[in-house]
This record gives sequence, C-alpha cells and structure tokens, in this order.
Amino acid sequence: MRRLALALLAALSASTVAAGPPGPALRAEGFLSSDSDGNAAERASLGWDVSRRDIEHWWGFRAERTRFSGEGWRERDERLSVRAAGGEGGWRWQGEAGTNGDDLLGSASVHSTDARRKEFFLERDVLETRHGLAEGRVHTYAGAALDWPLSDRWSATGLVGLQDFGGDNLRRHLRANLVYALVPSQGLSLQLRLRQFNDSDPRELDYFAPGRYRQALGVVSLRRFVGGYQWRATVGAGRQDFTGVGSQPARLLELDFQTPKDRGHYLRATAGYSDAPADGASGGADYRYRYVRLEGVWAF
Repeated sequence: MRRLALALLAALSASTVAAGPPGPALRAEGFLSSDSDGNAAERASLGWDVSRRDIEHWWGFRAERTRFSGEGWRERDERLSVRAAGGEGGWRWQGEAGTNGDDLLGSASVHSTDARRKEFFLERDVLETRHGLAEGRVHTYAGAALDWPLSDRWSATGLVGLQDFGGDNLRRHLRANLVYALVPSQGLSLQLRLRQFNDSDPRELDYFAPGRYRQALGVVSLRRFVGGYQWRATVGAGRQDFTGVGSQPARLLELDFQTPKDRGHYLRATAGYSDAPADGASGGADYRYRYVRLEGVWAF
C-alpha cells in the first residue's frame, strides 16, 4: 500500500511539473488546539514547493513536527511527506503521502469544478489520544460530497463517509447543509447544518465514540471581499445529543481571513470555537474546543 501510494503521487507530481514553468515557493503552516478536558495539539511544518504554477498547481515536500498532550501524558513525532496539487479541464486534485517513521499517513481528494461540485476524499492520520498514540493507532476516513444548486439563492450539500479506527469500530458519517443567500451582494447567508455519525463498536478505546451522535445548527455566515482580501465570520447555535447524554446546546464560532490567491504570496488565518466533542473528549456535558490555523506561502 505504501509503495502504491508513493508511486501514484510521484506520477501525479510529474504531471504537475510538466503543466507549467518551474517556480519554487516556501510554505509554512501551524495549528494549535485545546479543549476543556485539558487536551492540546500542536502542529508546525515547513514545506518547499519545487514547482508552483498557481494555488491549484504545485508539488513539493513538507517536514512537520507534532505534539499532543493531556493530563499526565505527552507524545510527539516528526513527519516527512511529498505532496502535490493539479488538474486540468473540469477536475482538480490534491494529495499528500508521508510517514512518521512507523505508518503511512496522508490525504487525497479530487473534485469537479462545475456548479454541481462532486468530491471524493481519503484521509489517514494518527489517533490523537493517549492510548491511540501509545498503541500506534491510525484512523482512515473516506467519503464523497456533493453540492447541489437549487435556485439562484438556495443550495444544498451532502456528505457520506466511513471511518475506520484501526480496530473493530467502523463509523458511518452523514452530513447535510441547506443554504439560503439572504443578501448575496453582501455575502450574507443563512444555513441549516445537520450531521450524524454511528459507531459499530462504541467506546472501543479512549477516543470519543458514544455510539450515536447528532447535531443540528442554525448558522449565519458573512463573507466580504475588501481590496481582494477575504473576510469571513460564521456563527451557529442549535442542539446536539449522543448516546448516554440528552439534548444539550451546540454552538459554533469561526473567523477566517485570506489574502488574494493570484499573487506571489498567500496567507490564511482561521480561528474557531465549538462545543462539538473532538476525538479526545470525555463525553461529558459542557465540553469546549478551540483552535487556530495559519498557512503562508511565498513564491520566488
């Protein structure tokens, strides 16, 4: 499997190099998260794009250092990977394959560029919990998503997925969003977001696996462009419930900033808050999760 994934990505990378003139770029990324159970995750990486034509056509390498911690434990590792993005006509793809020295990790996705956007994705990463890291557990998540325009102002999206946690548990994911463009000229929309997952083997390890989880959120999103810079704010409120715990409030807040994508440099910053349980959540009430994500690219 490792050889097949690396060979496939190498072939895709070669096609990207041939698609345009070489243009190297430096890429830096960071991610921080913490929750009310005392868990934290830190990721920092430095990448070199050997050839970069634009934000959708590039290939290169990345070195990443991660650290995960909680009450009474801490784990860290280093990763090396090759990654690329490309595509012509009506399809785009992006992929990454690498290792932390023990396992094949990475992701891959391909999507269409038409109004009815179709996406197929695969993700493989370590299980970021105390016992998951100690046992070398890796989870694999695969699925498909579809965007469906309903009218000038109405649209819908749907997602189905399967997630394997490296043991007996197989999780089935379902998501659906209904979006109404309230004031299109101002980037203001109203959304209904629904999600549910079901575990075949609840409470298999120390990750959050209650058996059944459901969430419904009413969301207001505002996206504005100022001088080519994109600003987006998303606020949501609703209800959630899962096996063993009754209905309780669900909240979401996210702020996002992006510079123009057609220049020689690119910066994106995202910060968010949610009370939807993450993998390491204890499963109790009054859970809170916070995160910050940064990405910067400088072309030469």
